[in-house]
Amino acid sequence: QMCIRDRSTWGKYIIDMIQRTLFSLAKSSSSLRTGSRMFSTQAAKSAKKMFNSKALLTSAGLATASTLFLGYKQFTAYMAAIELKEVDVGPEDLLQDGEMKEVQVGPNKEDIVLIARVDGEYYCVGAKCSHFAFNLAKGLLFDDKVICPLHNAAFSVKTGLYEQGPVLDGIPTYEIRRQDGRLIVRVPSDLHLKQAAPLARHNPEHDKRRFLIIGGGPSAISAAETLRQSGFEGEIIMVSSEDCTPYDRTSLSKNILGVEHKQVAFRDDSFFQQHDINFIKGETVENVDPQNQEVHLRNGQNIKYDRLLVATGAKPRMVPVNGHNLQNVFTLRSLDDVHKIRDAAKQSKNILIVGASFIGLESAWALKRELKDNVTITVIDMINAPMERNFGADIGNYWRKVHEGKGIKFVFGQTLQSIEGEGQAKEVVLSDGSRYSADLILIGVGVAPNTEILKNKVELAQDGGVMTDPFLRTSNPNIFAAGDIANYPYFLTGDRIRVEHYNEAIEQGSVAAFNMLDKQVPHSSVPFFWTRQWDQSLLFTGYSQNWDDIVAVSYTHLRAHETGRNLVCRLLLEKKKTIS
Repeated sequence: QMCIRDRSTWGKYIIDMIQRTLFSLAKSSSSLRTGSRMFSTQAAKSAKKMFNSKALLTSAGLATASTLFLGYKQFTAYMAAIELKEVDVGPEDLLQDGEMKEVQVGPNKEDIVLIARVDGEYYCVGAKCSHFAFNLAKGLLFDDKVICPLHNAAFSVKTGLYEQGPVLDGIPTYEIRRQDGRLIVRVPSDLHLKQAAPLARHNPEHDKRRFLIIGGGPSAISAAETLRQSGFEGEIIMVSSEDCTPYDRTSLSKNILGVEHKQVAFRDDSFFQQHDINFIKGETVENVDPQNQEVHLRNGQNIKYDRLLVATGAKPRMVPVNGHNLQNVFTLRSLDDVHKIRDAAKQSKNILIVGASFIGLESAWALKRELKDNVTITVIDMINAPMERNFGADIGNYWRKVHEGKGIKFVFGQTLQSIEGEGQAKEVVLSDGSRYSADLILIGVGVAPNTEILKNKVELAQDGGVMTDPFLRTSNPNIFAAGDIANYPYFLTGDRIRVEHYNEAIEQGSVAAFNMLDKQVPHSSVPFFWTRQWDQSLLFTGYSQNWDDIVAVSYTHLRAHETGRNLVCRLLLEKKKTIS
């Protein structure tokens, strides 16, 4: 009755639902681009054209209402969302090919969209990155992909889908057309930041396979979502040792005293229920049995699988010295670690951080920023400058001056010999015999692959990483690895590398999922990493273990590069300062 009474509105609703379904099917078709999340939407466009017919619209509405109707409340919300307005945003020659522009479509400052021109056609998408809501117009348009300058997230301006970066959601797309020499966009009154891709659900009648994912980090959630986005209707089980849904670990060291799970969670519990992903929290896998294709949990449960993805991440290294197990000695990897450090920090006057790399420096910044002069923070390392192993002394000494200018102290060229105290750590002894008082000690000396359950099950690298092929398949054809543990051939050089970067973890989870579905998609992304300290950012693009020289390009860019290879890193200073 609703279809007959208001065919246009209800029809739009049905068309939208059919488009979402066809779009999901298109994602799993042969239109998949190698190494990309871009898929053809021609089927959806054809469906929309077909349903412009009122007769077909009415019959289709009556025929499909029983399966597409989601309830009155959902339909009411949908109707509110499709209250569209048309806005003239400029002449049709507003942009040249390859250009993009942010335009205002409403009275508020936030009422903005991004218009891009690619191959002569105009496209309109959300103006902000779905990660931290940064304005995409400040980024780069490469082909049909807009790249956010903050953390290298990228989105197709044609489909809104994300193609790389630390994101799981795309950006919304809006209709744009030429009319009488002008550009007209149709946008809702309420613009949204994110647009999730359609996901399939479990249908055992269509697919009886069971895919098991061990891990609860970015690789694991990325793989689970990619499976559902690709139309996988089999069973998906995720097993995580943590008691919460997956979250962004990169925020922990940057906001130790303030971060909470709800602020950094990728998805909540309802997401997993809605998309039929059986997420088992707070449980540990004790053994993998490749021969019988099952895993054994600590609680005694055995789970069979058809395909297995191991995305267990890394575990913090502990300095092997006396006193490392005293109560106020911490490592930082999880939210539980954050809560323990937070409680101890509030009672501390002297904080020692062992390790002058990313975790150590970000933690020093986060603690000093909040505790200010109420605490003395000293960073200790055997190297001669912060992050020297990664970027050399010149870049390291620049960051040393930044931190020292904020009151953080450094001790270089010394190793930790022992931690003294009874029950509680009271001081540390360094290799030169010097002693430093400590109320809290944070160990940040790197991580190791968490792969004990795979020992003697698949081929492991010398450092404990899992050897994979370019498709992230291990030596066992039904077991895949992704994230911090995966040791794979880097497509640009042929070298085997293992990358402990957040963006890489998300990308590898997606690639592994594609290949669990036998799509044969090689991992072919360029690693990207960032750190932010004292409102300045260092962005690291590429991969290299060595370099030949460091070139100061200008006072706003500092680059380290290796001869004959791609750019290794770039340091972007947000304020005009001289590097000296």
